[in-house]
Amino acid sequence: MTTTFGYHPSQDRVWMRVHEQDITIWLTRRMVRNIVGPMLRVFEASTPGQQGGAAPRARASIEHHLSLHEVAPGQKPAQIRAGHEQPSEESDPQERLCTQITTQATAQTVTLNFETSAGPLSLRLSRQGMHLWYRGLAMVIKQAQWDLSEAMPEWLQAGMTPPAVQALIDKPLPPEPEEPPPGR
Repeated sequence: MTTTFGYHPSQDRVWMRVHEQDITIWLTRRMVRNIVGPMLRVFEASTPGQQGGAAPRARASIEHHLSLHEVAPGQKPAQIRAGHEQPSEESDPQERLCTQITTQATAQTVTLNFETSAGPLSLRLSRQGMHLWYRGLAMVIKQAQWDLSEAMPEWLQAGMTPPAVQALIDKPLPPEPEEPPPGR
């Protein structure tokens, strides 16, 4: 399932386009706060590995890192791309305004059900797909400058660069060698 997120400044809403179904859903700031607040906590709680004793947020953080950076044999790497796409012309912000979201999360899948006056939309994602979905949403929240950071866990706000590469980027450059004075 391919989704694209964007922000519409004059509507002050986030839009989500589900390409396979050719549907765009509009989300208010309050609805997005619910997605990154209570819904995200349900997602964290359903993260596998509780027998290891780690807290749900710690397990979700590890799963998130693996979802973004690890590739299973025979699988394609995860992709999150930025673009300049706009919602389709026939996407009415009032008709497709999301009024309710319900979710069911298991150790393998997550189903999101969006209610609008034009009818429901259901997304069924793998856990990795859900991590990518949340990451895309987090990126557009940052673009919208909604400052929902208090509702989002640190693992969702972290950069996407793998830690080893980020360490190289953050490493200070050695000082420039001093040039000998002219005439030597």
